[in-house]
Amino acid sequence: MKIIRTVNGDIDPSVLGITQTHEHLTCDQTLGKMDDSFPALSSPMILKDAATITKELQGYYAVGGRAMVEATVFGWGRDVLALREMSLSSSVHIIASSGFYTQEYIPEFAYEASVEMLAEFLVNELTQGMESTNIKAGLLKSGCGYPIIEGLEKKCATAVARAARITGAAITTHSPAAGRFETPGGNLGYQFLKVFEAEGVDPSRVIIGHADQNADIRQLIDLARQGAMIEFDVIGKNFRLLDETRIELLTKFAEAGYDGHLLLSTDRCRISESKYYGGPGYDHLLISFIPRLKNNGFDDAIIHRLLVDNPAKILSISM
Repeated sequence: MKIIRTVNGDIDPSVLGITQTHEHLTCDQTLGKMDDSFPALSSPMILKDAATITKELQGYYAVGGRAMVEATVFGWGRDVLALREMSLSSSVHIIASSGFYTQEYIPEFAYEASVEMLAEFLVNELTQGMESTNIKAGLLKSGCGYPIIEGLEKKCATAVARAARITGAAITTHSPAAGRFETPGGNLGYQFLKVFEAEGVDPSRVIIGHADQNADIRQLIDLARQGAMIEFDVIGKNFRLLDETRIELLTKFAEAGYDGHLLLSTDRCRISESKYYGGPGYDHLLISFIPRLKNNGFDDAIIHRLLVDNPAKILSISM
C-alpha cells in the first residue's frame, strides 16, 4: 500500500493531482545564525501573512493546482498549524517537510547530537508529528550552503538519509544559489547521491532541487540515468536563468527520454512574489510556463507526467 502524507492526513496517490514540488508558504530567513562570512540580507525570505498566502492558494486551486510541497523545515520559520489551516481553507493538499536547511539555520541541538539522534528526530516528525502536534511531514530535505558537503551539513545529510531509509520518505535537496557557478554542473547532485547511497538510499527516492539555476544538461541527464528526479523549481525567476532557456533544457531532457524524471515548481519564498503585492504568484507555472511548454511541443501526456504522475510517484510512501 502506498500513501502520500499531507498536513491533513494520508491520502491515496491517485487523488494528489497537479502538484508543484518545491514552494514555501511560511518561512523566516532572519531566524538564521548569521556571521561575518555570510552576506547581508538585502531582501530576506519571509512569509508570515497567512491570509494573503491562503488567497494565493485559492487562486492556485482555481487554475487547476491541487497539491503543493512546502519545503520549509524546522529552524527556518515552519509553521505547521498555519499550513494545516491554509490547506483546509484552500482545498490544496500540502506536503510538509522535515530535515535540515543550510548551516546557519540548523538548530542548536544538532551541533552536539549524533547522527542517530538526528535521524530519530526526523523519523518522529514523519511518523508521530512535528512541533508538538500530530501533523506529520511527508518529505525529507537536505540542504547545503557551500560548494561542498562537509562538516555539520554532511552530518545532517547523513541523518536525513538514515531517516529516509527507515521511513521510505523521499529526499529533496538544496544546493547553494551563490555557489552555482563554482559547483560542477551548477548543483551538488553527485555529492548528495554519494552521501545518500552510502546509507543505502535508492537514488530514485532523491530529488535534485534547484537544478535550473545553472543547468548543465549533461549532468542532469546523467543524474536521471542514475535514477534521481530532477527538479526545475525556480521557474519564473529570470535572474537565475531565463524561462526561455529552461524550456530549451527541458526539451532536450525530454527528447533524451527522461521526462519521467522531471519535476516543476517556482520556489516562492517572499511576500513580494505574491500576486497581491504585484508578483507572479504561485500559479505562474500553470498559467504562463506550461502554455509555453505546449507551444514548444510538449503534449498533454508529457505535461500530465510532469505535473501529476512524477510528483505522485516520488511523494508516495510504502506502508
